[in-house]
Amino acid sequence: MKPVIVYVYPAPELVPMAQDYALRFLETYHNNPPGLVHETIVALNGLKITAELKCLFSSLQGLRFMEHDDSGWDIGAFQRAARENPGADLMVFFGTSVYLKNRGWLMRMVNAAMKYGEGLYGAMGNAGNLRFKVYPHIRTTGFWIKPSLLNRYPHRITRADQRYEFEHGQTCLAEWLRRSGFPSWVVTTTGEFQKQYWNSVPNGYHSGNQSALLCGDRLTEPPYYHIA
Repeated sequence: MKPVIVYVYPAPELVPMAQDYALRFLETYHNNPPGLVHETIVALNGLKITAELKCLFSSLQGLRFMEHDDSGWDIGAFQRAARENPGADLMVFFGTSVYLKNRGWLMRMVNAAMKYGEGLYGAMGNAGNLRFKVYPHIRTTGFWIKPSLLNRYPHRITRADQRYEFEHGQTCLAEWLRRSGFPSWVVTTTGEFQKQYWNSVPNGYHSGNQSALLCGDRLTEPPYYHIA
């Protein structure tokens, strides 16, 4: 299996911290090697390919770029990447603020997907809180799935407000897959966890010291937010 990772890099006027986040992503990528050969797609949201961007991301394996108009923010870019690469064995989707926390993170992701088969996998999950209309979900800053399965999701995300419904609303990806008969798993360095354990994964998202996370993002740093 040769997975494809997708990293979203938005224009600075859209996300002022974009370059700082990208530099952290790159530093942690090299400090924590993925453990498997892979291809990389850098999705440029609201940007054109430039020599500077080619230089910035040049150390990533199998690098290519995809220009996206920023419709649907990161989710719109993820869906487009999946549509344009439907035959990939597995795609790993990373949001802008993601950084890698443990060596061999990609091998761990692929091994879990091979163990359990088709479904949704993520580094972080939330068991939901219906008082706030948050349904059980895999956080979309770090998740992986076969693109052919993602392409079956019936809603095209083209507006910024739709991305929250995609992540944790009533028709979110995890809920749609559950109704379609596909499982969702949170995967850490130490285990794989189904929905009932997502809020108490040992050293997982907002649990213990979070050291078992395969990747983190801006919400794994203080101040913490428990509905995300």
